[in-house]
Amino acid sequence: MPNTTPLSRRTFIGAAAALGSLAVVPIAYAGPASAGEEATTVRPRTIPALREWSARPGAFQLGTASRILLRPADARRLGGTAELLAADLHALSRHAVRVVITGRPAHKGDIVLELGATDSQIGDEGYVLSVDTSAVSIKARTEAGAFYGTRTLLQLLHQNTSVPAGVARDWPRYSERGLMVDTARMHFSYEWLAARIRDMAYLKLNYLHLHFTDDEGWRIESSTGVQSEQFLTKKQVRRLIELGERYHVTVVPEIDMPGHMGALLAHYPQFQLKDKDGVAAPNKIDYTIPEARKLLRDLIAEYLELFPAPYFHMGTDEFLPDPDYANYPQLERYAKEKHGPQAVAVDGVLGLINETNAYVRAHGKTLRVWNDNFAPGNTVQVDTDVIVEWWTDMHFPYPSPINPSPPQDLLDAGYSVLNCGFFPTYDYPAGPPAKPSLPWTYENWTVGAFHGPGYLDDTGSGLPFYNVAPAEPHNRGSLVHLWNSGGAWTEADAAASIFPRLRIMAQKTWESTPLVPTWAEFQPIIQTIGSGAG
Repeated sequence: MPNTTPLSRRTFIGAAAALGSLAVVPIAYAGPASAGEEATTVRPRTIPALREWSARPGAFQLGTASRILLRPADARRLGGTAELLAADLHALSRHAVRVVITGRPAHKGDIVLELGATDSQIGDEGYVLSVDTSAVSIKARTEAGAFYGTRTLLQLLHQNTSVPAGVARDWPRYSERGLMVDTARMHFSYEWLAARIRDMAYLKLNYLHLHFTDDEGWRIESSTGVQSEQFLTKKQVRRLIELGERYHVTVVPEIDMPGHMGALLAHYPQFQLKDKDGVAAPNKIDYTIPEARKLLRDLIAEYLELFPAPYFHMGTDEFLPDPDYANYPQLERYAKEKHGPQAVAVDGVLGLINETNAYVRAHGKTLRVWNDNFAPGNTVQVDTDVIVEWWTDMHFPYPSPINPSPPQDLLDAGYSVLNCGFFPTYDYPAGPPAKPSLPWTYENWTVGAFHGPGYLDDTGSGLPFYNVAPAEPHNRGSLVHLWNSGGAWTEADAAASIFPRLRIMAQKTWESTPLVPTWAEFQPIIQTIGSGAG
């Protein structure tokens, strides 16, 4: 796991002095209309905010006769979305809303879901929502776009059974928008995770990353029997994945390796990495041992079969600080045998990434890793089709003379990146370090601003932000990262802590113009919109 252990002020000051400072680019804001402006600029309250809204006179009223209409050509692809909408409307209105397949015109109070939108600008996740006094139409190019249109309608109906008439054109800026949950250090129940999926979908978040292995626990059932006392069964995981598919949330697994493997190595101590004096590191696997590499490969295969997601995450963070590699001479010998006489020990880790990438690619998946090991001057270059999740601007442990590559360097080298910067995307039970400020994050941060863990207060001071171009196509987006080290909390505590952060993340990754410029003004909108957790 990217580290959340409390770090000293002295460490931060020293790292800050070493790295200097860069300015974060503040968000642009074009707020709602003032009293003298045209009504067409005043957007209804939604999270994220609608990208475009053109108001019309009047309003739509949901009533007892309201139906959800599907055209025959769309019935198979949109049937699930229609049934979910019907259930949600029943929960809101307390009366049944039928799903009807018909080619006939809509009646008063009907909601029409359609595919076949020809507006290329809305992309694969966008939609056009048309509301008039008689009916509502949601039209999209894909099932995901139609689904997100229904989430907007639900947010509007959550506020009032009367929806203002108008036309919305809405689409996201970033393709990956979501949440990572550290289920290894703290077990989360199926019910808790299912509620997070429903809440994420309500906000148009689409990506759930499960960090389910670490030193403290292995939280998904395995045929090897390495799972911890508390874990999710494979049956529960399949149910969670099916729920995610219904709600357009991709569920992605992570087995963190070759460090953070304490829970696995408790069952396989013969594979613990031993130094030149024979002292074992109980949380690091010795990947130079052929049987150890086979064990990792077998575990990957087991979970590739369980998770249909197009991605697999292998972690790779916080294995060894560079000076410590000298204490494990077998690592350098292995690197030289595999990658030539010019290789050094860390090249063995990079080679392990490429070997895993080849295996994952052969199974139709894309590999993802944390960014720790991407530093200038390595002999082995990680394949550029690996997605790099950038969380840190300092090498582990802190400080170190070697720093991982800034995100722009990775982009220039041909990688796609995800902004997982410790500040401000991390959430955890206790500090220090100080938890990122909600007002600062809402009012200042953008998905193009990357920042690691070295800061002095909750506004991110002390170390630079690394800014990439707002239009950078290979910046995939960002997630809220719910880690569970450095303290303890309950499921309810964790849900309450990430609740506002998910709403900020939804706005930031959709990247429409925010409705309001300040956190104080955004909080009432959060309360008005409510939750989709159920």
